[in-house]
Amino acid sequence: MKKIVISVLLFLCISVLQAQSKFQVILDYRYMLGLSEHGDVMDLSRKEAKMYGNALRLSCLYSLFSQVATGIGVGADRYEIPSYNTLPVFAIVHYNPNKNIPFYLFGDTGYSFEMGSAVSGFLMDMGVGYKLLIKRNFGLNFQVGYNLKQFNGEIYDLEIENNISCTQTRQSLTFGIGFIF
Repeated sequence: MKKIVISVLLFLCISVLQAQSKFQVILDYRYMLGLSEHGDVMDLSRKEAKMYGNALRLSCLYSLFSQVATGIGVGADRYEIPSYNTLPVFAIVHYNPNKNIPFYLFGDTGYSFEMGSAVSGFLMDMGVGYKLLIKRNFGLNFQVGYNLKQFNGEIYDLEIENNISCTQTRQSLTFGIGFIF
């Protein structure tokens, strides 16, 4: 089922490329600077571990109004120290408070599905971005934001010699660059 959902989302994004200028496809890379992680198993701060992560996100946006765009996206995220893989599917909103300036506020929320080595969990991002359009349908996208990610998974507990379910929540600053199509 998860593969079908991801396939449909990717198909919709690719189909949008053929459509009118109200649609945008954004392919972003984000570096996530881990600030803290708290949960059932451990609590970490930036002082104790150099937490970081990398994300590749594909988003399809539709302009509802001149200042508001909304859409869907998929991604592949890798968090380090400790290590987690996630495959998020999310809804996204961009709001441009002044249509004469290419800065925008963004927010996305979604869920990562458990698949292979990827763990499940809730996600939320918010921040500010800047779109630099080079041509009508091509440009660069820059973002700075905040990432909140929940990890639901199992770890092996040496004391009881069995797997236990746990939930961890990580907070990160994000720095992104991408392409607009």
